[in-house]
This record gives sequence, C-alpha cells and structure tokens, in this order.
Amino acid sequence: MPITIPGLGSGLDTNMLVDSLVSAQRRPIAALQAQQRNIDSASTTISTFSTKLAALATAARALDTTPEFNSTRATSADDTAITVATAGGAQAGNFDVRVTQLAREQRTRSNSFTSNTAALGLAGTLGISVGGAPAVNVTVTTADTLDTLATKINGSGTRVSASVLYDGTRYRLLVRGMDTGSANGVAFTESPSSLRTQLGLSSGGNTYQSAANATFTVEGLSMSRPTNSVADAIPGVTLQLLKTTSGNVRINVDTDGAAIRSKVNAFVTAYNDVVTSGHTATGFGTQRATNPVLAGDRAIRGSLDRLSRVLSSAVPGATGAYTTLGSVGIKLQNDGTLRFDEAKFNQALAADPRGVSRLFVTDTTLGATGAMGTLGAAVDGLVTATTGSVRERINSLGTMSRRLTTQIDKMEQRLDQFATALRTQFANMEGVVGRYKALLGTGIGGSDGGGTSGTV
Repeated sequence: MPITIPGLGSGLDTNMLVDSLVSAQRRPIAALQAQQRNIDSASTTISTFSTKLAALATAARALDTTPEFNSTRATSADDTAITVATAGGAQAGNFDVRVTQLAREQRTRSNSFTSNTAALGLAGTLGISVGGAPAVNVTVTTADTLDTLATKINGSGTRVSASVLYDGTRYRLLVRGMDTGSANGVAFTESPSSLRTQLGLSSGGNTYQSAANATFTVEGLSMSRPTNSVADAIPGVTLQLLKTTSGNVRINVDTDGAAIRSKVNAFVTAYNDVVTSGHTATGFGTQRATNPVLAGDRAIRGSLDRLSRVLSSAVPGATGAYTTLGSVGIKLQNDGTLRFDEAKFNQALAADPRGVSRLFVTDTTLGATGAMGTLGAAVDGLVTATTGSVRERINSLGTMSRRLTTQIDKMEQRLDQFATALRTQFANMEGVVGRYKALLGTGIGGSDGGGTSGTV
C-alpha cells in the first residue's frame, strides 16, 4: 500500500519542528539557570547576614568604652537657674553650684534721632573693633538713615549685630556684640568729631552693658567662663547657667541604669537577629535551610560558633563574682540565642558596678579586654578582613554566578547556531520536495494532475 504525505512541500510547519527540537536541547541551560538563581539568592541571603553582623558590631561598640557603658543622668535642684546634662566620663556624685554673674555680650546704643528713615546728614567713618582685633571700617554718607546704617554694620562681617530701637518718641541705633565674655568687648571710633558727637556710639555713657564672663562657684571653688554653657567645670557634665542664685544649687549625677539596660537590650536583640538569620539560612534542628546552596553553610555556622565562644567565655581582666556575661544575666540558650535577665543584671550593677563594667569595656590599665570589644573585633574579622569567612563566601558565590553566566551565554550561542542549522536543513528539504512536486506535475511518476498528493 502506498504511503501518502499530505501537503508535502507546503503544509509542513518547520518553525514548530525547530522550536520543539531547540526546546529539547534547552533543558541543560534551564538547569544551569535554576542553579544560578539559587546561587544568587544565597548570595543575597549571606549578604543580609553580613549586614546583621555589622549591626551587631555597632550595638557592641555602644558598650565597649567606660563613658559609653557608664551612662549617667544629672538633675538640678533649681532648673530655672541651672540646667544640666551629662556626657561620657561623668562620675556619680553631688555638687553645689552658685552663680554670681552670668556671661554677657556688650550692648551699645547711639544718641537719639527723630526718624529712622530720614537722612542723618552725617559723613565719615565708623570703626568697629571686637576683642581688640583690627577695626572694621563702615563708611557713613550724608544720605544714610539709621536703617541703612544698621544694614551696613550687619554687612560688615564683624561679630556684632545692629538694629533700630524706638521708645515711642525717639529712635536709636543698637549695636550688640555676638559673643559673650570679657574678652569680646566692642570698641568704636567715629571720625570726624561731628560724627562722634552726633552718633555717639563711642561715648562711654552709651554702652549700657559691658561684655563679661560668667562667675560661679563649684563646691566653693571660684570659677569664670566666657559663656553660660560650662562643659569643663565638672567632668562629663554640662552646666547651662540661666540666672544668678542667692545660694547653692545642688547638682546630682547618678548612674542611669535604664540607659545601660537599653543598650544591653539593643545588643541582645542584634545578636539574636544574627542567630535567627543564620539558622534560617542554613537550617537548624528540624528546620530546613531556605536555600539548598546554604544548607549547613560553614561560613555562617562557623561565624555563629565563633561569636558564641566569645560570649560564653570568661572575660580576661574581669574579677570578683562577675567574670562572664552569663553571671550578670546575659545567658546563651540552647538554640544559640541570648536571654537577658534584667533583674539579675540590676542586682549585679548595684552590687559591683566596676566589676560589671569590666565585663563589657576595654580598659588597658586594668588589663580588661571587654567582651564587647572582643566581639566587635571578631565581627570585623568575619566581614571586613580580606580573609574573613563571610566575605570570602560572598565573593565565592559571586564568582560562581559569573562563571554560570559565561557558561549559559556560550550554550545559548551554540543553541542559536543549532536552530539556524535546522532551519537551513528544512529549507533545503522544502526545496527538494518542491522540485519533486514539479516533476509530478509534468506527469512523471503519475497522471492524476491534481498536484495535491504524491504516491510512492
């Protein structure tokens, strides 16, 4: 029985055939692309893990020096006269402060005039010297008013400000020093004498407030400062002097346990975030890894092991009852996370604040390395150092992804060449079939004359 091929030479869908053959050849590429997606996802995951490690180092370094760990708070018995704030280095204690004079800037006013906008009709030079510095000269013209003269002074670049005052009947020019302290007095020169006589800034009686230092006592010791913000009389304490006092004002500086606990809590949270991220990525217990590329990843697990050793070990330089973080309530749990027992921490802090401090801070004079500094250095070794295991893992995943990109690109090129070759072959076949059909149409091999089928 003859085999009939319907539509030979015209009905064959060569594009569908080529696509099917190419699709079959694409499967290895698809497998490599899936592998690359897993690698890129793993790279993102471990990069996130690295970011969390950096956040942990930041939280640790908020506790690795004495000023940072020994948070203090200060209160004033009269905050209408003196306000206080503490910074690093403040020591707990009580201090009596008495203010006898506030620091002041110089204030000088001119003679009075009937208008602030009428021309003064004065001409000459007004020299202004602050703190004994060379005078800055302001040119006065007959067209100047009090307003324009104030503008010129303000634009002169010297450390004074000028404005116009009105008492209800007369106007005066007010020139005010911008800096307090006796060393910042302002001197005026007015030339010619007519300018001095009529403007009067250099007239001694027109300076109604002289520049002066703040004077005060701390624990009976007399002190003087050029400003009312005093940051060096009591170490770590800034006094803001607001008014004079008739007697002593008690300043109390106490350990701020709440601030310390807040920093420790932030550290514990950052540490647990790292552990949770690592376990999620690599798998832990019955929990499977989110990405097969990172299942049991040595870089992540090694990082967690290294950090847990730092936190569970005795701290060099620590003495007495408190030699580990666990002894003050910061304890590793079975799942690798930390638990913070605030009550136990408070008891330890109250019993031996110096001993607790040595667990955290680096103090070379005492030989205390401090757990926080050690932990921060360990994180740097993992994510910053060239040979750090986390950094190396991120780099290796990037290298693997780039190699796969190159391999996939080459396979895609070969597949394009394969598809082109197939289309060429099918085109040649169509040409042969077309010529065969033409022969059939001339009667060779059959005489049906329809040209729609061939008999073999």
